[in-house]
Amino acid sequence: MVKVSEEQVRQAEVRAAEAEESRVQAARKLELSPYSDVAALEHGEASRLAAQLAANARELRQAFEEQVAEERRRSSRPELEKAAAGEIEAAGVALAERERGIVEALERAQEALVGVLAAGEAYNAVVQAQADALAGVGLDVRGGESGGDRTSLNRFRVKVKGRMFEELDAAALGAWVLWRVVEARAGRFHPLASGLEWTARAAALEAPVLSGVSAVEQSRHPRLADAFQAVVRLRR
Repeated sequence: MVKVSEEQVRQAEVRAAEAEESRVQAARKLELSPYSDVAALEHGEASRLAAQLAANARELRQAFEEQVAEERRRSSRPELEKAAAGEIEAAGVALAERERGIVEALERAQEALVGVLAAGEAYNAVVQAQADALAGVGLDVRGGESGGDRTSLNRFRVKVKGRMFEELDAAALGAWVLWRVVEARAGRFHPLASGLEWTARAAALEAPVLSGVSAVEQSRHPRLADAFQAVVRLRR
């Protein structure tokens, strides 16, 4: 960061004052010769220069005052921190507690996701076993209400009294859960919600059982989150 000296500010203000005086003189000259092209040109140039130098002087003055204020703040920082020792300690305790809460919540979520994938894998194992069992007694899924077989994509499926059960992507179930939570709590325009959307929708199509899962409680301000994300996208 370039430092601004008080002398630089003083010189800039002097130049601005001189330019303003020249502008005033040019304006008087134009008043005496209102139809003079030369007087009009000199007045225009003097006005532009005066405005530019005045703006420069204001910017330098503001930068100098901010610099002085920052230097004063830094010089008194140790004393301020010493006086605020209690507040600093309280902030550290509160933040450490919230960090522990995050870690504990992530541990529970991680364990829950492992359980989701394990349930999906167990479901697939049963679909495969029952498909083999029904196919073994001569029942496939075509031409009847019950049966089992394997598709051309090597996926097992079972039909029981007209209802179809098919193997599913167990990992996609985890993506589906995360997508629903992010969309409900952070808004549908959150980048993570957008990135998971198609995987999650595909999982819902191949696993109708997901329609029975209760809805996630919406954030108190989901539309504000959506609006913010929409504005961010428009500015990119």
